[in-house]
Amino acid sequence: MNRILAIAALALAFALPAHAGKVVVAANSSQGPLSKADVQAIFLGRTPTVGGQPAVIVFQKGPVRATFENEVLGRSGAQLTSHWSRLVFTGRAKQPEEVADDAAVKAKVAATPGAIGYISAGAVDSSVKVLFEF
Repeated sequence: MNRILAIAALALAFALPAHAGKVVVAANSSQGPLSKADVQAIFLGRTPTVGGQPAVIVFQKGPVRATFENEVLGRSGAQLTSHWSRLVFTGRAKQPEEVADDAAVKAKVAATPGAIGYISAGAVDSSVKVLFEF
């Protein structure tokens, strides 16, 4: 039994990094592709617009959040919460929206000019435009 659990844990450990590279930043925008620095500037509240519209930043509670925070923003969830709390408290930015999963991000992004969020690459469809892939 312990051997089976060890094999399952090992398989899971190898499966998680494979999923990590399959996340995209999507928007409802005519803007072209973004660099990692551009994505960081938007999601850290440094760039107030996306595609000429006021930025509506959408974070999700789904499983891709940790991948996005660590690999793209280079911050943990706690660090990001603290960062945004300071921005909102000082009046320099509006609190990002937070939704449940890929489907909710796509719905919000598709319906809102200037909205930008991240989803699993497999969830991409014609309702959103991919601006960055990692």
